[in-house]
Amino acid sequence: MNWTDLVPPGNLWIVWLLQAALAVGVVALAAGALIAILGKIPVVGPILAGIVRIIAGNYERWLSERVPKLAEQTVLSIEERYRKSALPPEERAQTKLEEAISALQQMAPGLSRDIAQRQVEAALSRIRATGMEQKAGGAK
Repeated sequence: MNWTDLVPPGNLWIVWLLQAALAVGVVALAAGALIAILGKIPVVGPILAGIVRIIAGNYERWLSERVPKLAEQTVLSIEERYRKSALPPEERAQTKLEEAISALQQMAPGLSRDIAQRQVEAALSRIRATGMEQKAGGAK
């Protein structure tokens, strides 16, 4: 085993850094420090601090919610498009997965293929779990 086996490929560094920043709360910490500095500026400081607080909160929420929601929208639209397809089930499943991954990558530029595939698979699992809960609830 070599130490380079532990280092991720180049395209994953940004994703790892972003996930670490979210986990540690670096965005919130940096925003808090900036708010404290801006708050000390006479007259316009409190207004600028409020604006930074709003932007930082929206940015954090966007990072944690955007890709999963886009993945769910993508999966639902692809499922609807292939609902009455005459393709064999295996071929249809592979085609739907490929289209969903490429559509998600178009909606969220910069997203690697591996992450897009994991997000699509997770969205599909969530959608199926919700459908199973609805079926179980309706059977009572």
